[in-house]
Amino acid sequence: MNALRYLPFAARVLKRSGPPLHLTLFVTGRCNARCRHCFHWREVAAAVPGPSVEQVQRLADSAARMGPLLWVSFGGGEPFLRADVADLALAFGRHGLRHLAIPTNGLVEDRMHDAIERILAENPDLYLSVSVSFDGPEAIHDSIRQVPGGHARSKATVRRLKEQQTRHARLGVGILVTLTSENQHILAAHLEELVDELHPDNVTLNLARGTAMETHLLVVDPDRYRELVATKTRLVRERRLPYFDFPLAKLAVARDELMYERVERQARGDDSGFTPCTAAELSAVIFESGAVHPCEILGREIGNLNDVEWDLERLWQSKAAVDLRREIVSTRCKCTWECAQADNVLFDPKNWPRLIAKSVGR
Repeated sequence: MNALRYLPFAARVLKRSGPPLHLTLFVTGRCNARCRHCFHWREVAAAVPGPSVEQVQRLADSAARMGPLLWVSFGGGEPFLRADVADLALAFGRHGLRHLAIPTNGLVEDRMHDAIERILAENPDLYLSVSVSFDGPEAIHDSIRQVPGGHARSKATVRRLKEQQTRHARLGVGILVTLTSENQHILAAHLEELVDELHPDNVTLNLARGTAMETHLLVVDPDRYRELVATKTRLVRERRLPYFDFPLAKLAVARDELMYERVERQARGDDSGFTPCTAAELSAVIFESGAVHPCEILGREIGNLNDVEWDLERLWQSKAAVDLRREIVSTRCKCTWECAQADNVLFDPKNWPRLIAKSVGR
């Protein structure tokens, strides 16, 4: 992969208005787990079907007309429950998508690995990162996810992904952990155990958010979040956690460090260092129903793609979209959603001196 492919996105540091660079697409509400901290649990309980391949193709065509996409993430539910998930990836990959991220519970074993083979074969310019979720040691993990034996199966999936990675340089293998009130006392230590045992490329840290099935899980001590972040930072600096292998990866590591700082400040109610959110400018979230939101948290809809034949451009330029962008800025909208904060950090010119210093220092 060539670092020059990222140049078209650099101008958005100074000019945020324009087409989206980052889409989160919920491809299905079906799931083979029932995570008690999941903010999307109602859609999961209803097994809401996702968009058809044809609808996603029209969405990808529309996005490509607007400009290149940097990053697409498939959400759910469990994305690999879709037998056609490789077709969904190709819808974006044929337009030159740089990065596709697919989080998974690791419980759709054979189908997942077959889909990964197809995605990498059919999209030669795409970097695919697959991250398997863990919520603590076996007893806590299996209780939170309500899948007996799930922890062991998910670990086996990571090992198989790492074997698959030996044949595919464009496959990144990560793990994803979510801090809740039920695991906060042990998650940092378990994270270190997982890294040493499974050797992932990266660890994604999430703070439980939204409207969980069991809301008490959302009451988290920010000091525990700081402990978790410090553990990941130390593992990276000790080179026990190498990060994904793609151009400008050092910049992405620096971005994540600043992003975690912002998330912690928001969790503590600290507005220092606030910058306007880039949601609905640089990114959008598209739910299974076709509803387009600026993010996963705000609960506000720009419009529905079913009303415009899945042509995102028509919604992106609508009055509703313009008004919502202004509202996000005027109300100083803020949250702890890591994906939005990562965009905010990377595309805020005030952060670039620190980002460059951290990147060069590695």
